Amino acid sequence: MDKQELRQDPIREKIIGALTYLENNRNMLFGVLVVVIGVIAYGGYYSSSTNSLKVESSSSLGKALATLATDKDSGILLLSKVLEEGNDASKQVAMATLVNHYYSNEQFFEVDSLFNMGIKITDNILSSKLLAVQGDMRINNGEYDLAIESYQGSIDAVSSPEVELKLAQAFYKAGGSAKAKKIVESLLENEQTSSTVKTKLNTLNSQLDS
Repeated sequence: MDKQELRQDPIREKIIGALTYLENNRNMLFGVLVVVIGVIAYGGYYSSSTNSLKVESSSSLGKALATLATDKDSGILLLSKVLEEGNDASKQVAMATLVNHYYSNEQFFEVDSLFNMGIKITDNILSSKLLAVQGDMRINNGEYDLAIESYQGSIDAVSSPEVELKLAQAFYKAGGSAKAKKIVESLLENEQTSSTVKTKLNTLNSQLDS
């Protein structure tokens, strides 16, 4: 599967939506959302993407996602098998799904293990979302320099005001107030920055000015 085909994969779109939800609501569990993703992705997969992946990999991935919706433990085992035996595109979807599951349940060791598997993410948007999650984990661990690295990688893949805000917060916590201030001012001037993000920016700006 080439990059263009991966961009059109409906499963990948559902996973990206879940990862975006994670970025904005990292303290909230979303098991129900993952179930919905599995059911919708499984149905949409066979209706529009049967020719996008090799038959064996697509069948294994579809089965794993459907199983996850009703039996999480068995679904996770099947997704882990896809990580070992699937083709590149299937592995990417399986990894993103497992990251969603483990991160939402605060199983951070498992998330770290997934990131350390060396699975290459070829899609920029999916890569950006995963790097943002990795940055959140590093912030939680107080690893601010590493968080900055992850957030910067996420932004380099796909620019996002939400992730840029997180980058500014990481700089602030790491003692880089000048860099944080520069990002905040740029985002506040950006018309594409949402009102929710601007509210958080104003709070950070007040902290920077104090």
